[in-house]
Amino acid sequence: MMVLEHKPAALKSLALPGDVQVAIVSRDARALQKVRERNKQLGGYELRFFAEATNPKAPVVNKEVFAPDPRALAVLEGVRIAQEDLRRSGGAYDLDQVRTLLRGISRQAVDKRLQEGSLLAVPGPSNHRSFPTLQFNADGTVVEGLKSVREALPTDNPWTMLNFLAQPDDRLGGRKPIDLLKEGKVELVVEAARRMAQQGA
Repeated sequence: MMVLEHKPAALKSLALPGDVQVAIVSRDARALQKVRERNKQLGGYELRFFAEATNPKAPVVNKEVFAPDPRALAVLEGVRIAQEDLRRSGGAYDLDQVRTLLRGISRQAVDKRLQEGSLLAVPGPSNHRSFPTLQFNADGTVVEGLKSVREALPTDNPWTMLNFLAQPDDRLGGRKPIDLLKEGKVELVVEAARRMAQQGA
């Protein structure tokens, strides 16, 4: 494709092979009409005129329509914060590691604990379940009170539960709920979770 802009003088003496097509393009439809009127000698030819409505250099795909809106960005930021909570609180075990910690219990037993809320798992890489290490005591047992805390929170979202457990809470004097659970202060943490639910209502 060759583009000749403006009124190149070479156009007058341009020798064109028989199989070449010439297109007349303009941003102004009136200019195209003038071409028709001033070149009556071209009346025997089939002429096609194209009005250039947009910038030819503009991209065909508008990238702006693919940009996530503020709500979508907030969801993404929430996931990033949750993942950072997980990293700061010690990461997570995979299923086999949890089974080892819990003295070789079956996968079904792990599933049962997850369903009843006495064990916490978040979606991990490739959507495999990952079990935050913060819910385990130093001897490998699971911290007491997770089920009660989950029931008191306003949502079953595991990332929300992780965030609640891992972040210092003003309702608990700036302490992390998980630390109080490990000290056996389950009721204090459950009450803080209830108040969180009430404030969110």
